[in-house]
Amino acid sequence: MSDERENSEKRDADELDPGEPISALAGFEHDVSSGLLVRIRHTIQRRVTLAQVAAFSVSLPLVVLRQFWSLLITRPNRIGLRKDANDGEETS
Repeated sequence: MSDERENSEKRDADELDPGEPISALAGFEHDVSSGLLVRIRHTIQRRVTLAQVAAFSVSLPLVVLRQFWSLLITRPNRIGLRKDANDGEETS
């Protein structure tokens, strides 16, 4: 079935006749300036750079916050690690 659909689409595309181009629109054709590609490239590079800076400025505080949080969670219990467990009691 898909072969029949593809064949019919190809036949329809071949049967279309675009006709003659409109002569009034032919006068609107202009050459592209040489600096157009350079301007487009600079615009794209500016937008990519701005997107990278924005992503960095959002992700950096989150990474720092996550690191501080992991330090607080994984730090050893300071009370249990005291060398002097007697704390004021005299030894015999």
